[in-house]
Amino acid sequence: MKKKYFILVLMVLNSLILLSGCIFIAYSIYFEISFKVINTNVPGAIVGLTVLYFSARYYKMIFKLKEDINKQSNRFSWSNFKKIKKQ
Repeated sequence: MKKKYFILVLMVLNSLILLSGCIFIAYSIYFEISFKVINTNVPGAIVGLTVLYFSARYYKMIFKLKEDINKQSNRFSWSNFKKIKKQ
């Protein structure tokens, strides 16, 4: 049951990040915000698009994590934490 809540928390946080990216894009376009990066002005909308891109990627990762966690074959084992010996 805890697994569902953790996944839900991850989804909510990722949705907030996505929303903040959208708001920042609109804000930077409206107020013509730009950042100076190595003597080049980068529009704030590009920064917002970067946030949107990564949050969209994290949705995919969260769904994959959800599938992996919910598999019936997954069991806790201390052997998962042992170091692999290199030969």
